[in-house]
Amino acid sequence: MIKTVLYEGKYPIMIYEKDGKEYSFLAVCPHKNRPILFEGYKIDNDKIECPFHHAVFSLITGELIKPPNSKTPCPADCKLIKVEFISSGVKFYGKPIIPELPRKDT
Repeated sequence: MIKTVLYEGKYPIMIYEKDGKEYSFLAVCPHKNRPILFEGYKIDNDKIECPFHHAVFSLITGELIKPPNSKTPCPADCKLIKVEFISSGVKFYGKPIIPELPRKDT
């Protein structure tokens, strides 16, 4: 089960619950800063697939399991950004990213 929280109105956080434990990550694919909880995302066996380039990440560790189908590779340390809820707000284990939708050329 995935729950979502919007922190400071711009950082979507996904909270994955399994066996009574919660795993929290920024809901942004680090490949191209796309919203990972967008139309068409898939969750299967503790893994989430980004709907844009189909990179697959662990919902337990945040690690990249399957690279994206894209000419542009993932950054060197491509993994979901872990989030911890603390008394003063949240702690990001990495630079927080604001998700971006692809731009349409007009």
